[in-house]
Amino acid sequence: MNWINGMLLACASVLLPGLAPGLAQAEMGPDKPSAALPIGPLTPTVGEQTPLSEERQGRIASPQEPDLASMFTSGDYTYFPLPAFGYSRNESFYIGSLMPILKANSKGEIDDILAPQYLYNEFVGNSLTLNYYGYRSDTVQYRAIVNYADRVQKNFDFSYKDLGAGGGRYILGGQVNFFKNPFARFFGFGNGSSLNAETDFTARETNINAYIGINLSPDFSVILTGRYRDVRVENGIIPTLPQTSANFRNTPGVDGAQMTGGKLSLLYDTRDSQLTPVKGVYMLLSAELVSNVQHDEPNRWLRFTLDARRLIPHDGGSKVFVARVVADGIVRTDNTRGRDIPFYERPMLGGETTLRAFGLNRFISDQMWLINLEERIRMKDIVVMDHHLEFELAPNLDMGRVFQLADEPFAFRQTQINPGLGFRVMAKPHVVGRLDISYGRDGSNAFVGVDYPF
Repeated sequence: MNWINGMLLACASVLLPGLAPGLAQAEMGPDKPSAALPIGPLTPTVGEQTPLSEERQGRIASPQEPDLASMFTSGDYTYFPLPAFGYSRNESFYIGSLMPILKANSKGEIDDILAPQYLYNEFVGNSLTLNYYGYRSDTVQYRAIVNYADRVQKNFDFSYKDLGAGGGRYILGGQVNFFKNPFARFFGFGNGSSLNAETDFTARETNINAYIGINLSPDFSVILTGRYRDVRVENGIIPTLPQTSANFRNTPGVDGAQMTGGKLSLLYDTRDSQLTPVKGVYMLLSAELVSNVQHDEPNRWLRFTLDARRLIPHDGGSKVFVARVVADGIVRTDNTRGRDIPFYERPMLGGETTLRAFGLNRFISDQMWLINLEERIRMKDIVVMDHHLEFELAPNLDMGRVFQLADEPFAFRQTQINPGLGFRVMAKPHVVGRLDISYGRDGSNAFVGVDYPF
């Protein structure tokens, strides 16, 4: 995608979460953080729940462009007919149109976004999508996405979360999701997997997730998560790539899998906002026991994850330095009995929230570590049809690698290093549109989507 189209997409995605086709595909996967689910499959975050000031809510009460606004507003509703363009490495180009419909509350804050969308792609043909996002507060959110294409691709996704239920004491949430993603890739295992080994497959998945937690203090929470995941590996639709089932016939998971998991998470979160934070600390430590119930004999493993982030405002608040460290690994149990762990259940790197120079899940192994560094620089504030928008520039650096315990996990010569530059458009307190361009071993890559990557 050229930089001009990328910026148009980033600006438009402020008005429509789910605009970018690359984002829509990424959200289909179980490991994609999103506005509703900052980490893992439906793992919530908790922060301060004090009301934000009117200035921080990002809405100006008096209209600044009355002639333009009158053409696209009716009562509390604002309409934005827009062209839609997109590109991602795995999916190629998209072109179409969309109609975001925004509903504001009495304070002028965006509570609801409804957005029908049409896109055309050379591989899946015509695609229709209906997106709905509801923001009742910084801690209560709804999401519904229905997508259907001429060929193969489909997605039905419904989720809800309340991080302050029971007067702020409890955490409740859940998600039901079914999709067919014909653009999934597999390159083999390990940090040295070759780009020449790329294969294509259609991931057909059903995911059911639910969680419940308790806020022991304003900053500390304990969360229990249960999940069910059914995966089938079907033929992909990219004619120039071999099929995963042919080139990796003996790889665990190619014949499908059905997983159930129970996870215990400890969360420490002092950030000032769930979706548009500028300061604070976030630390999530989790342990999950997973079983592949497709096999008659026991097939279980443990997974441990640490995700730590620090946001440091400086230069009068016009800049925010963000540092993130992630460690993720699996441990096989004694009951595995020769069965192995499906490749899509192992730690992965690549995609818009990890190594941004690579496509989704480019590197897979039993363990991984990741460091993300980003400087968020506020460049300009403008008012568009009575909505206050902020523009950010975000130079960044991603470093990480996958490995097995027998390897040298911190061997610098094998570390993936991805410098990049991000562009952000924000309508606080709920919406962030972004474009990230990064460079790595496979070349350059771009992602357009909503929400901060971390």
